[in-house]
This record gives sequence, structure tokens and C-alpha cells, in this order.
Amino acid sequence: MNDMIFDEELWKEGQCFGCAVIEDTLVVEQQKNKSKKAIYISEYIDSGEKETLWHRMFLHYKKEGECIFSISYFATDNLEITVKDKKMLLPDFLASTGFSEKEKLYILEHYWQNTINQQNDILLFDAKGQYFYFKIEISLYKENSFCIDYLQIQFPRESLTCYLPSFYDSDHKNNSFLKRFLTVFHTMLFDVQQNIDNVCEYFIPNVVTGENLKWLADAMAVPEGIFWEDKIAVEFLQNCFLLYQKKGTREGISMLVEIYTGKKPFIIESYEILQNSAHTDWEKEYTELYGKDIYTFFVLVEQQYLEDYRKYGELKKLLEAFQPAHTKLKLVVLRPFMVFGEHCYIGINSCLLESTALQLDGTTILPFQTTLLE
Repeated sequence: MNDMIFDEELWKEGQCFGCAVIEDTLVVEQQKNKSKKAIYISEYIDSGEKETLWHRMFLHYKKEGECIFSISYFATDNLEITVKDKKMLLPDFLASTGFSEKEKLYILEHYWQNTINQQNDILLFDAKGQYFYFKIEISLYKENSFCIDYLQIQFPRESLTCYLPSFYDSDHKNNSFLKRFLTVFHTMLFDVQQNIDNVCEYFIPNVVTGENLKWLADAMAVPEGIFWEDKIAVEFLQNCFLLYQKKGTREGISMLVEIYTGKKPFIIESYEILQNSAHTDWEKEYTELYGKDIYTFFVLVEQQYLEDYRKYGELKKLLEAFQPAHTKLKLVVLRPFMVFGEHCYIGINSCLLESTALQLDGTTILPFQTTLLE
């Protein structure tokens, strides 16, 4: 069975009346406080063989508010038509500027073999011919919108009767109902088989969305209880193989924080500080700030990347799942100013704001931006 999937190029080959093609999507937008009717007529789809039995049309659409749509279609082996006692080809007639929109729609009206309302999955039982045309008619009310982001046409027609004795697969008129009845189940079977054949798509992070993304996150052992943003989840899943390889290492922790915040963190391991500060004049201050446990490490993240406590909690849970065994994690939020006795680092959060004069009285406190002059 052949599939014809509409992309931007195929959409633009047709005739748009009151609608537009944006990338691979047919879009209809409503004007303020006005009803609107849009029509799209396709260019012919050539099967390459005469008397082709067309099988199915499937589309996916999105709508906002109240709207009605219908799909009409016909198939033919002959593209020649007669217009005003003159013979011409149907594609030339549709592309001609000598006929108005109303004239084109009126002349084509008696060609449509069937019209289906409000359905996105259509079996084309009575469509027979080498060339296939379809029309999409959309009516919008108030400030609504409608778009078709996927359209697929399948041909030639297949039936499960080919697996039955030859009598049931013949063109006998009594077999018509049986073929149409079994076609419904054949279509369901085809969709299931397509999902099985394309199951790899469920493992591509930047393709899956919604519940499928959550399922993939669970399959890749993303820590529970974390409310991911889709963008962060996708980036994590794209790098999860490398992350799990580096789990429990300094580099792995750094990669994890960079994925979550968009910037590499500053990581300090206590043993480095304690080793270099031992028996110095600053040993007491370093011990108060970093502690005495050599198995503790600090992940320093600037405040602008952790806007609220929820993000802080999410990142901490994630780091705890990836931290080395038998170590203690300290997630430190670096405020954008210096506070003596806390984590202050030159060139990172050592910014001095505008200076103000120091006033000593019973109600004044020393603000963060105060500078002391000789």
C-alpha cells in the first residue's frame, strides 16, 4: 500500500480560498467578531494506474472554539472537462485566473462523489480512478482557529477478503458489503502494525510529547517526584547515556546542573579546602564555612538560575540521585552580593553596588552596598 503524506510543497500545489499554508500545516484564522468560510481544493494525486481503488484518508487537526469542517472527494481516469462549451484540463481550469472562486466551486460541485462531515478518518469506498481530488471546507464562528497539521492518503485499496476463498474476493455484487465490513477491521489492523513498525519513534526524545515523554523518562530511570519542563526533560534524555556513564563523578554532576540551569556550576570539594588551609591563619574560618567532613562537596549555583524554592528542591533531588556514594551534598545558592562569613567568591558574586554614605544613629542599619572609606 502506498502513502501520500502532505507537506508544505504538496499543500501549496492546491487552491486556497480564505486559508493559508504555513510550513506543513493548513491554517484558518478567524477575523474579529466575524464568521468565516475557508475552502481548500487539492491538486490531483496521480496513482500511476487507471481504475485505482483509493483506500483511506486520514488527517489530524487542531481547533479552538466552535468550527465545522467537511471533506469532499472524487476520483477519475480523465482530467478533461467541458467549461462553457470549451474543453480543458481540470488542473488548468483550477489554476486559471479567468474564472472566479465562485465559478470554480460551482462547476466542480457535481464532480464530488461524496461529502463527509466532521470526520478525520475516512474510508474512500466509492473513489475509483487514476487521479484523486479532495476539497476541505471549514466554517468558523467568532474568534476561533482551525489547522490541519497532518494529512495522509492511502492507495490502492486492500481487503481482508484476499485471505478468504476466491469467491469472497471476487467482484460479485453480493460481496460488496463483506469487503466494506472487513475494511474497517483491516484499517484497525494496519494502524496497529504501523505503530509496531514505528515503535522506535517513541524512543526519540525530541519527537515524543506529553504522556509518551513521561513514559520514556520513567523507562530511563529519571528520578520520581520531579516536575520536569519538556525542554529540560528532552535534553536530559538526549544525554542520559553519557550521564549514567559519568554518574557519581564531578563531571557528571556538572553536566546535570548545566542541563537543568543552562550554565555550568562551581563545584568545591571539602578535602581540597581543608588540605590547603590546615595550619594556616584562616583554618578556623574555612572550617566554619566548609565543615570538617572531607567527604562533603558543594555545588554553587547562582541565584538567577534557581528562581524559587521549587526549582531548588527539584535540582537537589536530582543531584542526590547522581551524587557519589558515601558523600554529603550541599547545594548553595549564590546571592548576587557579598555577605561576609558566607560563600563569597571574587569574580562570581563579589559585585559591589553603588555606594551610599554611612550614617550612625539609633535606627540605621548597614546596607549591603555600603563601602567604608579611610
